[in-house]
Amino acid sequence: MNNLFNLASWGRALTQPLVLVGLAVDLFPIYGVFAFGWNAVPLVMLYWMENIIAGVLTVPRIFISGATFGTAGVLLGAFMSVFFVFHYGLFCAVHGTFLMVFISFGNGTMTEQPPIMMDVFAMFQYGLTSAPHMDLFIYAIIAFQLIVMIWEFGIKGEWKETNPMAEMFAPYGRIIVLHLAIFGGAFALFALGQPMIGVLALILFRAVYGIITNSNAFKFDSDFDKSMQAMKGREAFIKQMRGEKID
Repeated sequence: MNNLFNLASWGRALTQPLVLVGLAVDLFPIYGVFAFGWNAVPLVMLYWMENIIAGVLTVPRIFISGATFGTAGVLLGAFMSVFFVFHYGLFCAVHGTFLMVFISFGNGTMTEQPPIMMDVFAMFQYGLTSAPHMDLFIYAIIAFQLIVMIWEFGIKGEWKETNPMAEMFAPYGRIIVLHLAIFGGAFALFALGQPMIGVLALILFRAVYGIITNSNAFKFDSDFDKSMQAMKGREAFIKQMRGEKID
């Protein structure tokens, strides 16, 4: 991990319009806390639903990038899209189930009403009704995700340089860290009675993490990031299609 503690990198990140828009969206839940009395429940559900939205918008990226490789790419992109929906959906369903258990335990409703288990649609519906005006915050997230997709993937031509394999794995590096952090934060908040300071701290953590992931000012040297870099590019994908080893 390089330059994460470099002030110049943070300065460069905060001059990028896309990062600033993302920061505004990430800090928007503070308004929900003070204006609508949000506690930890709608907050962690909002972050869980954000991952679902990111997954939905990843599907067209997989298919479109595959289609640029011709007929074989279309078929492979379609297969990867289906596989991604199943695998990513299962990943989010498990995480959502743990959050529902935490919420039921924290609210004292575990014995009265069993938590929703492994039902992504039901959990998403619960999230939408977990606090007043949740739909406004969901719309803001969808709008930002669409802006990123249209600008980065479409207008800037990222679709010409990527491949369906790279697009399929791209969300995992981001959400695994975020899932673990939200998972731990939710457990702590519910155990402590959902204090206001903890709720705000979780929002600020999410905002800082958003700056890092939305910006190109930071470089990472983890094995996962190195693998992702090796996987990117059209030549790497063509080698994969041929069964050749990636250098």
